[in-house]
Amino acid sequence: AASGGMPYVVWSPFPTPDMASRGLRLCGHPPFMYRAAGGEGPSLPEGLEVVEVSDDAGHADFWRACGEFFPFDGIDLEVFASYSDTRVDDFGWRLWVGRLDGEIVSTATSYTDSGTNQVEMVSTSPQVRGRGIGAAVTWAASTADPDLPAVLVSSDMGRGVYERLGYVSLSRWTLWYGGL
Repeated sequence: AASGGMPYVVWSPFPTPDMASRGLRLCGHPPFMYRAAGGEGPSLPEGLEVVEVSDDAGHADFWRACGEFFPFDGIDLEVFASYSDTRVDDFGWRLWVGRLDGEIVSTATSYTDSGTNQVEMVSTSPQVRGRGIGAAVTWAASTADPDLPAVLVSSDMGRGVYERLGYVSLSRWTLWYGGL
């Protein structure tokens, strides 16, 4: 596989031809969103702690939770377990988890590139959605470097959360997954 056996994403700001014959699966046409630097973050829900992951055990917990909570159907949860802290460090990602009463219930990553905080892998346990937990963890990733703006590709489900954090939709992109 072109990805060396690892899952990969093809996303385009333009419509693409059907790529299913190349082994890719259409994930949809999610909004690409932008948020200016600055501003004040959301209040933390009672019992929530937002923590940046800093050790091997935390990395393993992050990927397990992300695999369980990530909102795309049809992704093998073992894909997430295949990531290690070495691969994450290679990409320059920073990882955050939201712990509600000590249990991981939300995740987000970001990396700083091209003058922006690029936010990815936002996920929240279905049992606690709608309580501001995902927003709090997304805020941490969005302000990894607080002097920079942030961008993300949203799910339609998350769009309202991101808009409340100051994100605006710029366009819709085409998103394909491969190597799954």
